[in-house]
Amino acid sequence: MKVLVVASDRSELKGLSDGYIKVVSGVGSLLSAAVASREIALSKADVALSIGSAGSLGKLEKGSAYSFSSVQSLDQDLRAFRIALGKTLDSRRTTVGEIFTSDASSSLKLLSSSRFYSTSNSDIESLSSDAIDMEAYGVAVAARLFSIPFLAVKLITDITGDRKSVGDISFNLRAGRERLISAVEEALKRI
Repeated sequence: MKVLVVASDRSELKGLSDGYIKVVSGVGSLLSAAVASREIALSKADVALSIGSAGSLGKLEKGSAYSFSSVQSLDQDLRAFRIALGKTLDSRRTTVGEIFTSDASSSLKLLSSSRFYSTSNSDIESLSSDAIDMEAYGVAVAARLFSIPFLAVKLITDITGDRKSVGDISFNLRAGRERLISAVEEALKRI
């Protein structure tokens, strides 16, 4: 099985098996969607996986790694057209919102946004998610377009709303690397 692992920064890929197809997308869903789509097409990957850091929205423990059951984009905001926050329209005018991963054993929801949130807000709270990142939704969209399984595994490196923890993200990622790698391997066993 060819597994494509997409991360925003090369530091998030350290320690992962050389058996994976590893690619750095840069920060944000736009870049992760473009890079993941290109790499899926070139490598003929069987699975797409978004890994890296995420901020807890209060329920998940900093330093722990989690696999998520779904991902939704906070950036999709067509409420002016009576389409719920987090949903958009695809080329067939079909509503697209929350994208489910291939990890049916998880019940955790991940929110993605191109904006870094150091404070909570009502839009985040209205989507009832457990954590927030910046790239997973882009990788999910790419996997959906190519009809391949998708997983999102994230290490909680900060708590949204705790401005003091923002400066510790890189340290927390290094400290939790083994937990992230272990969570990736466990999630891949479940598909």
